[in-house]
Amino acid sequence: MERFEAALVAFDAIIEARRMFGSPDYEALVRVADRTAYEAFMTQKLTALPGLARVQSRFPMKTTKAPHEG
Repeated sequence: MERFEAALVAFDAIIEARRMFGSPDYEALVRVADRTAYEAFMTQKLTALPGLARVQSRFPMKTTKAPHEG
């Protein structure tokens, strides 16, 4: 678990990571240029992490409210 967490947060593209109660075990917020860059990050880097069994991705349709908005 410690090796996985250290490797996960070492990526510049990971801007937030949380270990969760229940499922999924982890949730990470990834910032990349576009979906093509995300696919490359996921297939070349993220899936190579030690102990990773499954990745599930979700993309927002629309942001209706974000932090720091007035």
